Amino acid sequence: MTMQGKHGAAAGTEELRQEVDRARHDLGDTVEQLAAKADVKAMAREKVGQARERARDAAATARKVASSDKTKARARLGAVVVASAGGLALGVVWMRRRHAAPQTRHGRGRKASPPARTPVRVRMRTGQKRAVMVHRTGRS
Repeated sequence: MTMQGKHGAAAGTEELRQEVDRARHDLGDTVEQLAAKADVKAMAREKVGQARERARDAAATARKVASSDKTKARARLGAVVVASAGGLALGVVWMRRRHAAPQTRHGRGRKASPPARTPVRVRMRTGQKRAVMVHRTGRS
């Protein structure tokens, strides 16, 4: 059996204390990481912050693109196309209404005449109280 001197035992104890301190420190880090994963509110706040940052970046990019001369020219061209299409549609509607209802002297359209009446023939069976079939004849 070998005997350690006072100096050797103290050195071994010091190493053990340092190892225990290192293990405590590692355990503390692990606990903090687990607590961070379990903190849903903090995670949500972080995600909201990231989303805000992305939205700000996108808005800045959109402003930069929208302020360019090329984009402004395209917008003007698009406005001209939309206005032309609207004018054309308005003209078509106006022409169809004009041809559908001729104007009278007072500026109002004619009243629609009632549909032409065609004779109707009803067949009743013997002893029956209600009509069974109704046939329109082509005669006037």
